[in-house]
Amino acid sequence: MKIILYFLFIHLLSINYVIAKDVYLSCESPTQFKSSFVINDEKKSLILNGVEREVVNWTKEYISFWVSDQFKAIQEPRNLPPNILDRISGSYGVYNCEVVKKLCFDEKNFTY
Repeated sequence: MKIILYFLFIHLLSINYVIAKDVYLSCESPTQFKSSFVINDEKKSLILNGVEREVVNWTKEYISFWVSDQFKAIQEPRNLPPNILDRISGSYGVYNCEVVKKLCFDEKNFTY
């Protein structure tokens, strides 16, 4: 009986580590152009195509962000909105995004 309780206790402790901190999105436009996002809800950080972007607003439904400092400098004075990643429909502008569990290139599969 103690062995079963021990394994149950270990299992419950390991569940916390299963929850993903980063969410990986692969997005594709109608013209087959691809883009990727890494979203971290704990840090409220957004990485688009390998570069961390400035987040304007972060909610459960959407994330608004500036694509670059140049776009921010152009759009902000004209009161144009930042880019939006819709977390409900999985879209970013004309891009359709889907969650990916496995990365094409990671440290295990990448040779230097």
